Amino acid sequence: MFSRFRDFLYRHRRKFYIGGAIIGGAALLSRYAEKKLLEWHDRQTRMLIERQKKRQHYDNTVRTSCATVLSLSGSMKEVIGRELDADTLLQALRDQPQHKRNIWEQLKVVGFSRAACAVYVGSLVCAAIRVQLMLLGGYTFGELITTGQDPRTPITQSLQQKYLAAVHYLVEQGTPRLVSQVTKAVTHITAGLPLNRSLTLPQLEAIFHEIRLTLAGEGIEPENTSGRPEKKLTAEQWSSYVLCVPHPPEGDSEEDRILYNMLVETSDVLDSEDFNSTMDTLIQHGINTLLDRLADFYPSPKFNGVTTSSENWVDNISRDTETTKTLSSISDVSSPTTTADSLTNDISAPTTSQYSVIHNNTAAATTPSITTTTASPTTTPPPATQYSTTNTSSLDASPLSNAATSINTSSLPVAKLVPVVSGIVHGALSPAQGHLLHKLLSNDKLDTLGANVYEAFAVPRAE
Repeated sequence: MFSRFRDFLYRHRRKFYIGGAIIGGAALLSRYAEKKLLEWHDRQTRMLIERQKKRQHYDNTVRTSCATVLSLSGSMKEVIGRELDADTLLQALRDQPQHKRNIWEQLKVVGFSRAACAVYVGSLVCAAIRVQLMLLGGYTFGELITTGQDPRTPITQSLQQKYLAAVHYLVEQGTPRLVSQVTKAVTHITAGLPLNRSLTLPQLEAIFHEIRLTLAGEGIEPENTSGRPEKKLTAEQWSSYVLCVPHPPEGDSEEDRILYNMLVETSDVLDSEDFNSTMDTLIQHGINTLLDRLADFYPSPKFNGVTTSSENWVDNISRDTETTKTLSSISDVSSPTTTADSLTNDISAPTTSQYSVIHNNTAAATTPSITTTTASPTTTPPPATQYSTTNTSSLDASPLSNAATSINTSSLPVAKLVPVVSGIVHGALSPAQGHLLHKLLSNDKLDTLGANVYEAFAVPRAE
């Protein structure tokens, strides 16, 4: 029996070898596949957990940046109020009534400068803080996902504090310089604007548009008698307002080297095209928000007996700037029936109490019932030559269409707009919901910039 069984195995030995190899290989392959499947499952689980941690860390960083910007609202208002002090001019207006025209000219520049600075300072602080904290968040998350076997210097608390000290430079030195640059551009644009000139909302939008173009380097630079530019009105690189120039570390400290690299990378981001594009969007969005707020102070015009006027103020900026006239001699440009007495009345109309009302962010005496829809941040305002008041009584339009265009045809004298644009900075830079800072912080382009910066640096640092 055993001999038969041995003969059977001997005759079919190849089959047994091949079958055993197949069965053994299948067993090994199944174990290998099971091992790889478990590794893949563990890797997917780690990636999911890492992605969830990254998302939570990113959301926390966004909330921290928003809270930081809102906490700086008081400092921003303080700097603007200190650099563009309207209270001193108001006191001089009470103490020196004989110089009220010159003082009102200064109040005009200060008022428009405060409104423009609220937009520029708010936009820069929102964008700069978002970039800084996202870059720092990317570095710290890169430390979180290391294996623990890396001997590199971690992002310590002291290193984070040194890096975030740049915020003090932005508030204490960068913001005053930016305010000064914006004031120069506003002075250039509004120097020839008479106080008794009535401006419609589109004309007011054109003024802010000219200020933005001037600071962007696309406007007309002022010239002296030799025909050369007198002073540069274009804003500097944004990084110069946010960071001081980083210097290479002198010692061999690893922490100083990391800090220097972080500052250099931050400066590169602030000077990039993406950041400049984001700033342009935020500034335009901020101007639109201010115009929405200013529209509440415009009265609803009457549709019977509206006089025709084809006057375009922006077309005459250069002429009015070059031709320095007294207010009494310019009064004839605004209206054929304007007299020197009525000009004086117009200048004296807005009193100190009106400044108090605006500074307290309360409604003005006029309460229009029609709101306005401004252009989107990416929409370029139409040319200044298109802004003119038309004779609505000659148009065969329905009351609904008249109501839709009333906010663009109503006007206010510059002297009455000055306290409005001067006091609007308090509400614009308020940390309350619905104001300028919240609208800037929720801008989609700012979110995209912050996400890109975070993704770029949320990786383990190279050796």
